Amino acid sequence: MVGTTALGKYRLLRSLGTGSTAEVFLAHPLKFPDYPVVVKRIHDTVSEHPKFRQFFEAEVRSMANFNHPYAVRLLEAAVDDPIGPCLVMEYVPGITLEEFLARHRSLQPERVGRLLGYLCHTLQAAHDAGIYHRDLKPANLMVLHADTDRESLKVMDFGFAGFASKPHIQLAELTGHGPIYAIGTPRYVSPEMIRGDRVDSRSDLYSVGVILYELLTGRLPFSYAVQDKLLAAHINESPPRFSRIGCGFITPALEGVVQLALSKYPNERHQSAQELAVMFGHALGENHWEATMPEGWESRALKTRAPEPAPAGRAPADPFHVTYVFEAFLPERLAAAKLRGFVEDYGGQVVTSEPGVIRMQLGLPDGYKEASQGSGIFGWFAARRPSVPQGHEPIELELQMDKPDPGQPRLCVVAAFRPIKDYPPKDQRQWHDRCDKLHLALRQYLGA
Repeated sequence: MVGTTALGKYRLLRSLGTGSTAEVFLAHPLKFPDYPVVVKRIHDTVSEHPKFRQFFEAEVRSMANFNHPYAVRLLEAAVDDPIGPCLVMEYVPGITLEEFLARHRSLQPERVGRLLGYLCHTLQAAHDAGIYHRDLKPANLMVLHADTDRESLKVMDFGFAGFASKPHIQLAELTGHGPIYAIGTPRYVSPEMIRGDRVDSRSDLYSVGVILYELLTGRLPFSYAVQDKLLAAHINESPPRFSRIGCGFITPALEGVVQLALSKYPNERHQSAQELAVMFGHALGENHWEATMPEGWESRALKTRAPEPAPAGRAPADPFHVTYVFEAFLPERLAAAKLRGFVEDYGGQVVTSEPGVIRMQLGLPDGYKEASQGSGIFGWFAARRPSVPQGHEPIELELQMDKPDPGQPRLCVVAAFRPIKDYPPKDQRQWHDRCDKLHLALRQYLGA
């Protein structure tokens, strides 16, 4: 790749490193060679995944909608570039925390506290904007002005993070078929990601706990070479006490903050990045949160809002398009199980499931899929689709879901019912009665 051009205007100069999802290059704009940038080129093995475009667009969206002094900025991106999908980001002169640790092995607690302040300010702003990182590790943290009194930190790769406010119930969870995908780095991944539970901002705090443990002690809390044992340890084992690994000089108060961040379940940990930083500072008798606060910065994170739905039972454009709005108070994983039961009990099938949106079809007659295929003379037969009695026309249901508060199991749901084009209903009142009943049943399944 060195010597090629990305997006038609960035010459790749040299590789800066490679990871599980991408290779990162130092590059310069052809028109402004004195202003280097970083080009992140996604590996072919990743881009060939059937859901890649969705995840790539989520990465670009999350980075474009988040701006913070302590986070590396996205400049532009392209999914169909000749060299492959890539992102262009600001160049930050410095070394990764991974390289920094290789140089120092461990750091004094006061120094760790200051770096934690920069990290937690970034995470708090991202979490407030509804964005989780999900892959925090030393390789994704850049130390600026290392070993000077200006030492600070920037967070890289808010990639494949996506918006926390758009719950993503995966298709496999709704159908019972296919794998459920998780992301993260095994040495730093949270127990809930391994278990397949829904994650929120507190998953990032677990990863921060692993990083703090490593910064203070010079080793990871779990260091199994076999990945299965490593993942099982995150779920089942307690990290070794500092006194057992030769770090008894670290105060019990400070160790308690780290051990709390490494709790197995989110509700047992600190509940925000700010709380973690403040508690760490209190254990040191310092106020790193205030000391590292960006001067004159105001959040420019864009808040997304669902479009205002039409009042229930009324749709000016289409009288058969019926929309309802309600709230459900349950975790996303439980919502997935409940929705799966609803689909099965009402003879439905899930068509797509993407962040914030699930589309399903209810009551399709047997043979509909087969009859819908074909062209030419076969297309003529396809037009003779299985008939259904009046009042039993199949229904398409689209669920739009938002999660206003990432820390609470509260879902705002917009349920939109509409006819399937091949089976237009005839009786508007009868259609609305059917939609009303399905809406009430859906609410009962979700406990709304």
